Amino acid sequence: MPLLTRMLRVYAQTLQPKALLWGLCAAAVVAQAAGETKVDFHISKQPLAAALQQYAKQADMQLLFPSRLVAGIQSRALFGEHSPQQALALLLECHGLEAVFGPLAAVAIKSTEAGSGCAAEHSLSDVASGGQPAADSLEEIYVTAQKRFQSAQNVSMAITVFQAADVKSLGLQKAGDIAPQSSGVTIKNVLNKTFPVYTVRGVGSTAFTSNGSAPIGVYMDELFMPSISMLNFSLFDIERVEVLKGPQGTLFGRNTTGGAVRYISQRPQQEFNGSVSLLLADHDVRVLEAAVGGGLGDNLSARLAVKSEYQGEGYVTNKIHGRSQDVGRTNSTAMRLGLRWQEDDVDIYWNLHGGKENSQNEPWVGIGKRSPDVSQAAAELPGGKSFKQPCADLTSTKLSYFIDNCVNVLGYQDPYSDPRVGEYSQEPTLQGESLGSVLEIEKEFAWLRLTAITAAEYSDSQVEEDFDGGPFRIGDSSYSNTANVLSQELRISSINPAFGSTNWLAGFIYYQDDMQVQDIYGYRDRVNHDVLVEFDQKTTSWALFTHAETQLNYHWSVLAGLRYSYDESRFDGGTSIINKDIDYSGEETFFSEQPLLNKDQTRSREVTGKLVLQYSPQDHLLFYGSVNRGYKAGVWNGFWSIQKGEHNSTEPEHILAYELGVKSALANNTLQLNAALYYYDYTDMQLFFEFSDGRYTSFNAGEGEMKGAELEWWWRASEYLDIKGGVAYNRSKINGEVGTSKFSDTVPPNSPEYSANSLIRYSQPISAQLNGFVQADVAYQDEVYFSLDNQQAVSEKAYLLGNVSMGVAALDDSWDASIWVKNITDKQYYSEILSSNSAGTVSAQLGQPRTLGVSLSYRWH
Repeated sequence: MPLLTRMLRVYAQTLQPKALLWGLCAAAVVAQAAGETKVDFHISKQPLAAALQQYAKQADMQLLFPSRLVAGIQSRALFGEHSPQQALALLLECHGLEAVFGPLAAVAIKSTEAGSGCAAEHSLSDVASGGQPAADSLEEIYVTAQKRFQSAQNVSMAITVFQAADVKSLGLQKAGDIAPQSSGVTIKNVLNKTFPVYTVRGVGSTAFTSNGSAPIGVYMDELFMPSISMLNFSLFDIERVEVLKGPQGTLFGRNTTGGAVRYISQRPQQEFNGSVSLLLADHDVRVLEAAVGGGLGDNLSARLAVKSEYQGEGYVTNKIHGRSQDVGRTNSTAMRLGLRWQEDDVDIYWNLHGGKENSQNEPWVGIGKRSPDVSQAAAELPGGKSFKQPCADLTSTKLSYFIDNCVNVLGYQDPYSDPRVGEYSQEPTLQGESLGSVLEIEKEFAWLRLTAITAAEYSDSQVEEDFDGGPFRIGDSSYSNTANVLSQELRISSINPAFGSTNWLAGFIYYQDDMQVQDIYGYRDRVNHDVLVEFDQKTTSWALFTHAETQLNYHWSVLAGLRYSYDESRFDGGTSIINKDIDYSGEETFFSEQPLLNKDQTRSREVTGKLVLQYSPQDHLLFYGSVNRGYKAGVWNGFWSIQKGEHNSTEPEHILAYELGVKSALANNTLQLNAALYYYDYTDMQLFFEFSDGRYTSFNAGEGEMKGAELEWWWRASEYLDIKGGVAYNRSKINGEVGTSKFSDTVPPNSPEYSANSLIRYSQPISAQLNGFVQADVAYQDEVYFSLDNQQAVSEKAYLLGNVSMGVAALDDSWDASIWVKNITDKQYYSEILSSNSAGTVSAQLGQPRTLGVSLSYRWH
């Protein structure tokens, strides 16, 4: 063998130096393989390195080649009888590689003059016209949505992906900023600047309690974030964001019925690179972000990234007691340090990350819903009166009527016409700190890969709000949550497809979190005392799962997944009244004098899974149909209670989801068109609702039905012009009852029937060193209800938001500068509206106003 290797190296040196890729493929070919003898090959789509190993085994040959030669290249499927030479040519074609047979049947892999073009070689229009790949064809986007490295176009589910360049060009700063350019997705903050809740295809939650856990799983570097108090993290040094739509009941840390959103940070590499960017905007906004990374040795690399956000002037002005103080300032920092050790068969990645925030929250827009003409005596309350007569019917009356004509329970009406100006009894703070770590170890053996992921997170947050938006303490609440999270995942997966056609994995995951919640509802001017909800909630979960994809023949493949889950949750605590006023008599309160406590636990076990049939008539055209059963464990009611038994847990919810989809690359791979149709059948759907007496609760609805369609596109209209976009239609209905309230064909909150988004970016050289660009992105949202009872006053009509930017960049991508405007029309819209019967308000939150800024970036390579 050493002699053969030396002869191969001599032969490789005779090839054209500019065309030779690093590496050789040596073969000891049996005599019959040199003739026309055929071999029955059975090789599925997979990384080219693995495909070549399958080829060698099935052709009874020995291949020697360095993995770097074919790194990052996906092979096509190969089925049927071929000669070994034909089979090898088919595996290498379209990838800019070819086999050259030399002395002793040696085979060298070299590049072709045409270069790589496999992505376009077999697209529909190319096959029809016999053309060559376009020079401006779209690049492949790779994801790990199925726990292995795949092109997003080969994954049989609806996925929206944001790459690092998308995050930068769109100016995304927070995790929730991805929603406007994600078809069928809404993300809103239920407490002004924080507590984001995700809704995908009509599946979501409106619970604003600190222990709220939505049916959309949010993951940061493989760690599941259990509480909405942990989701307001900054986006920085992000490699990509994957929005997975539909139940994720097989592969991920916790079962989720609506989808999963995965935020994946940049990992260290041996190549040195760094970047620094500065954003300046009105309202004294300054955002500084920096990252640097590279090799520390032959096998060790590191990366450090930091981000600082500062806003010196808030969007809201407080006029109380003759003052004129802006409210809503921001001051936060975040960091991430990563280390990576790489050898031939070992990859170890560890990161340490954390953040700190010392900011202000924004008050709500206080809108009364009581009649100013009818009152009753209430000696204990400010003003000595209480207003409890409805001002108008919330179901059929628009919000503007309540703004102009109604008062809250104390008879107060906001005197200012500008909704960003008011008299606020509290300038709410937003404070928190977090620290976490993720350790991922991958070890390759002869035929399988072992992956171990250990993740831990500590989070401590306190969020205040002025809910009533007025000068009294009738909704000045504080939400405190300390969470400790730990997860451990072990899985094994195939390196080469079993039997040449089956990629598989199996795994085990253990998860636990411990939350200490202390929420104080500031009601002293409403009921002459405050309310404390204090409890400890502990969750333990473990699961066994398996997932396999089998190529049946050239065109058909089947995917199946199965998971067994065990969930246990313990609740200890409840509601008590605190901070009684001096003149407290109990006449105005509806709360219990005695604490209402509960100490209980729930357990659930469930089997979930999915089955997918895939049909690919030719490369870069995929049809799929799936059936998916999802499940989500019960959730505890973390809101205050007024009678025993209200701090209870819901039952688990279940979903049976059906989806048909197509993914395609057309027009010489300059156009991607992906479409999906779906139908969801929900049972025991977990929902959040306000009773007529002001209580909120989590409960199980009887049933839910969601159906809809989505279309996403990416068109490279020319070398300089990219057009992306999507449209979504969703028709959702819920039937059920809670207490005396019944729901029949009601629309879930935060679920517009139609939504659409688009991005247009034009970039062209304007000199020998400079590139100029202009970009516009828009997002449209149909009318949306914010409450389960579909009240007209608790809804927002359809609106369109637009952003524009323009600038210049170095042709070598070393720096860029841009000027941009967000919400260019200064559209005034409400991002959240919440009704409170006991406070007599229907309070609202405004979306961000028009913002003008500049961004500067510099990069080292």
